[in-house]
Amino acid sequence: MRQFAFTWLALELFSSGKALGLIIFALGLPILVFGLPAGALADRIDRRLLLFASQVGGFVVTLLTAVLVWTGVMTVPLTMVMALALGATVAFGQPVRVAIVPSLVEPSRLLNAVTLMSLSQNVSMIAGPAIGGVMIAIGGVGAAFAGQSVLLGIGLIALLPMRVPAIDRAGQQRHMVAEVREGLAFVVGHPGIRTLMLVLMTTALVMAGTFMTLLPKIAKEDLEIGALETSLFFTAMGVGMLMSSLLLASFSRLDRAGLWFIVTLISGGVLNAAFGVSLWYVASLAIMFATGWNAGFFTNLNLTLIQANTPHVVMGRVMSIYTLAMAGGMPLGGLLAGLMSDAWGSREWFVACGLSLVAVGIAVLLTQPSLRHMRSSGGTGS
Repeated sequence: MRQFAFTWLALELFSSGKALGLIIFALGLPILVFGLPAGALADRIDRRLLLFASQVGGFVVTLLTAVLVWTGVMTVPLTMVMALALGATVAFGQPVRVAIVPSLVEPSRLLNAVTLMSLSQNVSMIAGPAIGGVMIAIGGVGAAFAGQSVLLGIGLIALLPMRVPAIDRAGQQRHMVAEVREGLAFVVGHPGIRTLMLVLMTTALVMAGTFMTLLPKIAKEDLEIGALETSLFFTAMGVGMLMSSLLLASFSRLDRAGLWFIVTLISGGVLNAAFGVSLWYVASLAIMFATGWNAGFFTNLNLTLIQANTPHVVMGRVMSIYTLAMAGGMPLGGLLAGLMSDAWGSREWFVACGLSLVAVGIAVLLTQPSLRHMRSSGGTGS
């Protein structure tokens, strides 16, 4: 809902692809800047406190954005500032959200836990854009931001009963730079996790950023549909992710989870290119559903494989790198997509990105045997 509302606000204020790319870049830039320090904080201080702080920050920023839109004073610089501020709450909140999960469950149930946690995100992907589209149609973009603040307030209430086990770091804390370096060293030194992070960043760069920046633009200018119909693209994708996540949650483990992950990377590229050439709304809607189905496997397998092979003591820092790879690549991809849209065309860039992912997937399949044999419960199979 956050990304959809900002994208639609940008479309109403300015129509160029470059401007859209700049807004998406501003929304994700804080993750690039603060992502790694936030992970070190998640391994140092009360993770529950970090969650509360990020939730309160998001509540304040979205409410203020709604007020600025309603009063008619929203400008390009103010939009950038609000996007940066909201992105900062994500930068400090997202690493700790994903780092908490392995401390609550046994390793043998991690795949189930990750996929069940992702169900809430899938539901938000289904409901968020749809609710945002309805609110924009009824009350304008300001109403969509106000709705976000209400939901974030409800999230604060949901956090009250949560208790997070403390991690014993007695005598282990060092300078934050050294701790960040330790997390980076672990990722770089683990062949499977290193490849998973690189693939995730590549996907965010050429796929997620392109979707968030250009999909609404294609919908409005090429398919000639409004905010509500455009939001159904994201809803269809969310339904697909929900269904595949429920299916994956029924498995206690996957011995060749790494191989299946690579398959989803290749098929995701094919679907990305297919959306770029689709000329009909219904066909595009079906492609988005298939994209969500595939993304459910891709996202859950990626996170499960990383967490299953990461010690708890560095989990916060590794999850900050994960967040940096996942969300940090999106603003750069969004900026690039906006520029390429003006220079080359929105649909053409979609196709090029899809074919690039297919090429990356085939290269990983042929050159990364350690990833092909990684299991969802940790380690590698024969």
